Amino acid sequence: MCVKENDYDTERPLHRRAAGAASGPRAAGAARVPGTAASPTTEKSGKMAMFKRIGVPIITALLVAGAIIIIAILIKVVLDNYYIFCMRSFKFIPIEKVCDGKSDCAGAEDEQRCVKPMEVKTLPNVRISNSRSLLQVFNQGSQSWALVCYDGWDSNRAKAVCGQLGFNSDPSSSPVAIANNSMPTQVYSRVDITGNGGIQSTLVNGACGSGNVVSLSCIGCGKGQKEVRIVGGSNSIIQNWPWQVSLQYKGQHVCGGSIISPSWILTAAHCFQKEQQQLDYWRIQVGISTLSFIFATRVDKIFIHSQYNSSTNKAYDIGLIHLQSDLSFSESIQPICLPAFDESLQTDAELWVTGWGYTAEGGTLSSQLKEAQIFLIPNPTCNAQYSGQILDSMMCAGRIQGGTDTCQGDSGGPLVIEGGKKWEQVGIVSWGIGCAQPGKAGVYTKVISYLDWIYGTMKTVL
Repeated sequence: MCVKENDYDTERPLHRRAAGAASGPRAAGAARVPGTAASPTTEKSGKMAMFKRIGVPIITALLVAGAIIIIAILIKVVLDNYYIFCMRSFKFIPIEKVCDGKSDCAGAEDEQRCVKPMEVKTLPNVRISNSRSLLQVFNQGSQSWALVCYDGWDSNRAKAVCGQLGFNSDPSSSPVAIANNSMPTQVYSRVDITGNGGIQSTLVNGACGSGNVVSLSCIGCGKGQKEVRIVGGSNSIIQNWPWQVSLQYKGQHVCGGSIISPSWILTAAHCFQKEQQQLDYWRIQVGISTLSFIFATRVDKIFIHSQYNSSTNKAYDIGLIHLQSDLSFSESIQPICLPAFDESLQTDAELWVTGWGYTAEGGTLSSQLKEAQIFLIPNPTCNAQYSGQILDSMMCAGRIQGGTDTCQGDSGGPLVIEGGKKWEQVGIVSWGIGCAQPGKAGVYTKVISYLDWIYGTMKTVL
């Protein structure tokens, strides 16, 4: 927009010089001739007019836009907390109707992105022993488990075998001499890959020609930093326990969990209460020592054991979370090893538990990751404390005198033990009476009891 220079100037008469008058400087107070600089008052008036024409509308537009944005945010907050929108049927429904097992949207849209019970009907035909991580496969013909001969073994077979357990990362394998094998079975098998990417086991007559069987690891795991740890609920750093994660619902820490592969998190079923079933509100925070709620990882699927029922018993308290994108491993993000199928713990075994749970019964969450050393308590001893509620699929750990235990907010977190050169997860924080009370140990889901469910569930998404 152009503004004429003299729009706000009044015409001023020129003082004519008398004929013959000598030329020279104008006398003081002479009138301004056209083209000379405007007066300060005139310039100020011009700027004010320009501000009214341009500035005021711009400021008004910005204020209106800001108000619209604030109103939209408030509306979204209200809708997100009380309603969801059905895209197919083009309607809002109350949020309490989402994930309630009944279809309120067209095409059951309101029941799609929810926590799902998982029943594993086909058991894995692969298992790995505690002794030297020896691979065993199940032979349908003999209905028996057999060690795998190293003859003809290669990386493609290793990947196919690990695929039966739900792992798609690069496995590592090595030969172990049969003479050094402490396994009771003397049945040997050869593994071949089928057309659909599965495996087929064929029994070998006699011993393996090479004299070696396969030792297999489907994922590099259990690599926590070696640092001196202090007993009794002390602050820690994530590099000590890089598999520890925070499960968060609507930006709030709810439970702990553990990384077991680039795309899977292991936790407890009871973390997903009736009002916390919607996947889109769940986030997983990894690689942190201090609780944070930004840059968290989105969730793809959540499965809980099909037989878990919080209203009847505390058994089957296990869940798996599949992430929308794979994690990138680093010093602060690493998977924990799962135990072997024949894992056993010694009485009074030294165990470690971690989390951001309450630092005292009835207290508040810890902002800093904490660690505590506790000890395995035999189930008969624990059953005496809990009037026979401890099942074979559970395990107890703590200190008889109390003082060190998990608490609210630690649920779903890992109970681990250091075995050899790696850490293994043997338990999942499940339940208990109070926190750190004398004679009331913490009760944990025994991971070894659910290996088939874990591997079977992971395989369904591979």
